[in-house]
Amino acid sequence: MKKYYFKEKFFKITDHYPILDEDGKNAFFVDQTFKFLGYEARVSYKNDEEIFTIKRKLLSFLPIYYINFKDEAKRDMTIKSNLALFRKSIDVLMEDGKISLKGNFWDYEFEIYYKGKLIGEVSKKIFSLTDQYELRVLDEKYTEALVGLCLALNNIKDLELASSSSGR
Repeated sequence: MKKYYFKEKFFKITDHYPILDEDGKNAFFVDQTFKFLGYEARVSYKNDEEIFTIKRKLLSFLPIYYINFKDEAKRDMTIKSNLALFRKSIDVLMEDGKISLKGNFWDYEFEIYYKGKLIGEVSKKIFSLTDQYELRVLDEKYTEALVGLCLALNNIKDLELASSSSGR
């Protein structure tokens, strides 16, 4: 099992920040560019080798994200936010199956399953000024996919917070 820690900046016009491993060392870097519409981020190793990109589809009623891996052996992912009556739901689709989220992913307390097998867990750090959360990867062959999933979910949450605060 490996652990990774995400800590966001307070102001998010552009972002360049590390994702830390359990030893507090830089494991990945996230580079997010400023856009008036949409979301685009590039994730790389510490040697600046790109691993994958995340892009949000511009013209959709609910957010849809595409994660494209540079390694051809990895499966690209599509993440879709769904309209549900009492709570939000997310579909995470890979070419050969679906990832399931169980728990409260809006509060960053959830488990991640692939084909019925627990592959990861996410929990939010309490008592922090900015969003900080921990990803526990139980099956390391899904590390990059789980990092991408966490980043997309975080952007969905940011969009919802922005729309709820502007509607007041």
